[in-house]
Amino acid sequence: MGRERVSRRQRLIEVGVSLFCDQSYEEVAIDDIANAADISKGLLYYYFPTKHDFYVAVVQYAATQLLAATEANSALEPMERLRSSLDAYFVYVERHAKAYISLLRGGVGVDDQVAAIIDMVRQTYVQNILQSFVQDARSSEVFAIAVRGWIGFVEATSIAWLEQRSISRQELCELAVAAFALVSQHSQDQQAFHAV
Repeated sequence: MGRERVSRRQRLIEVGVSLFCDQSYEEVAIDDIANAADISKGLLYYYFPTKHDFYVAVVQYAATQLLAATEANSALEPMERLRSSLDAYFVYVERHAKAYISLLRGGVGVDDQVAAIIDMVRQTYVQNILQSFVQDARSSEVFAIAVRGWIGFVEATSIAWLEQRSISRQELCELAVAAFALVSQHSQDQQAFHAV
């Protein structure tokens, strides 16, 4: 019984991912969710008391999927690991373009739960990059701020790319890698300057 409950809840979340890929939060009605899942609204409310609860569960699931999809092979050199992870990231956002744009532009308004999930993903990326590229604690302070800014750059350029499609995914990936190299070099230069 418990397994059936989990699998039905999981199926509903997967239906939600599909719905929110093509439509914004505001465009999806409870009836749409119930119809797509082929269940009654009452059963949907059994698993998720509100549409917002359902959406948060979908965003959490999508975040978990994104982190899994972008986890690079630890045997690779740090820059190749970064490039591999970025390419997987851009593949993922391309597949989920409308939802990605809507989410990062605040399609649900200012929502603390959704913002916390997005921030958790960003912090995971910051920590992964720090583990790959930083040798000492002091440089990690400077570098962590720089990496956080670079992640904002990646998100902003992702949105521009999804909307304009004026360059290839490979060119976008190389742009992000080049920007990271600049951020990394500047952080190292700052550390060397302060060490003198």
